[in-house]
Amino acid sequence: MFKKSQKEEEKTKPVKLSAMDEDIVTLLMGRELYGLEILDRLNPDRPIPLSFGSLYPALNRLEKKGLIKWRWGDESEETGGARRKYYRVTGLGATTLHNVQRYRVLLVQRSGETVLRGI
Repeated sequence: MFKKSQKEEEKTKPVKLSAMDEDIVTLLMGRELYGLEILDRLNPDRPIPLSFGSLYPALNRLEKKGLIKWRWGDESEETGGARRKYYRVTGLGATTLHNVQRYRVLLVQRSGETVLRGI
């Protein structure tokens, strides 16, 4: 039997997502958004509003984990302002989110079964 290299272990190791990270990755699925757009779309329905002070560290953390990546926008002074970073989900991010969501469905099903049994 061969021992896995450290890089191989890192690729197969499950990635942890906080509730806030999960919200951000879910919102970014299938689209590119910049920071203010992320806040504007998350905050109306969020029980505790997210601030810039917590959004950008979360985006940096997600990028370091390989779950999202960003690109510079094409904005210029002529088109109306500063350049923006547009964020999107990577393949690893999509897979990680899928696994977390699948787990949540199983958890709800199991808790429903427990409730039905009267436990």
